Amino acid sequence: MKKTIVLAAAFLFSSVTLFISQLHAGEGKDLLMGAVVKSDRWKVNRKNNTENFSGNVSFKNPDYDLKADKAVYFHNEKRWTLKDSVYAKRKLKNNSSIEIWCDKGIYLEKKEYAELSKEEKPVKMKFTSSDGVIDGKADNLSADNRKGQMLFTGSFFLTTENIKLFSAQGTYLRDTDNFFLHDTEPSTEGMPLAVGKREGNNFALRAETMDFYKETRDLKCKKRVTGWVKDIPYLEDLTPAGSLK
Repeated sequence: MKKTIVLAAAFLFSSVTLFISQLHAGEGKDLLMGAVVKSDRWKVNRKNNTENFSGNVSFKNPDYDLKADKAVYFHNEKRWTLKDSVYAKRKLKNNSSIEIWCDKGIYLEKKEYAELSKEEKPVKMKFTSSDGVIDGKADNLSADNRKGQMLFTGSFFLTTENIKLFSAQGTYLRDTDNFFLHDTEPSTEGMPLAVGKREGNNFALRAETMDFYKETRDLKCKKRVTGWVKDIPYLEDLTPAGSLK
């Protein structure tokens, strides 16, 4: 039988919602505060000062839909861990939303810092708005709410309706609302790659760094830029936006 647990300060899913809040800063309140969290099992370890939640852990309100298989709160460290089938959806303004999937995550309350990572499947995100869909994935994601930054590492990938971006690393900057793609070190092999179609032309570009702006879809390439622009059939076999599962 399911138990319903009311948390005085429900940061249970903050390791996921910190990522979402990067795109939605400035609301002035934590929507999880005092929330009702549901789970099949709840165990308190007073010796270690921890709370363990397992089985269909979930939180839902008109703005958030959050789920995980397991969650543990370490009171002494003010640290949350989430594991297995972690999912979050956040409704934004103008009928837009952002979703994220990952295998596991941690959140440090005092530092407002989160790390999401994969065990078998990469960390994935999906941003939906009236302008279309942006899909993304990476092996790991760290988010620093105080700095307003997110760092994607390991096979970073972004895709929209007409462009695909690949890079060893990527950084999202909240203040400028853009993704900065770069390699782990200056090289040719791991340089960011962009392929797509714009204004009737197909293109492929490589550069040492790339800036991709989330709202305008503008792309700026810098340093050692190479590539081509041709009027040939588009590479339709590339993964289309909205299809990451």
